[in-house]
Amino acid sequence: MSGWEVARLVLLITHFVGLAAVIGPFIFQLRAKGAISFTTMLVGSIVQVVSGGLLIGARRFEGLPVDDLKMLVKLLVAIVVLVVVVLGMLRRRRGAGARPYLLTAGWLAIANVVVAVVWT
Repeated sequence: MSGWEVARLVLLITHFVGLAAVIGPFIFQLRAKGAISFTTMLVGSIVQVVSGGLLIGARRFEGLPVDDLKMLVKLLVAIVVLVVVVLGMLRRRRGAGARPYLLTAGWLAIANVVVAVVWT
């Protein structure tokens, strides 16, 4: 196994950990009655955007195929998730309801998983 392949696999694992950091708190807080926390989701969404972009570059560098349209859709959805999480954090700081932002970010993250798995 080459060093670049190891690096790509580490990026892939990092990408999955970022995904868990977005979807985990979403699921955990679905039934929450109190304040919503976006901190872990923020870190996870940043990890998703950065590691996703680096994964695309790593695949290109290794000469592996990249479906440009699929990657563009996934990257755009990941960026929207990041923006929604930031907006949710700002809304929560103002004391306003942040639940719609939690739901939007969580369901979009799950939709991104569906794109990753189903789009061939």
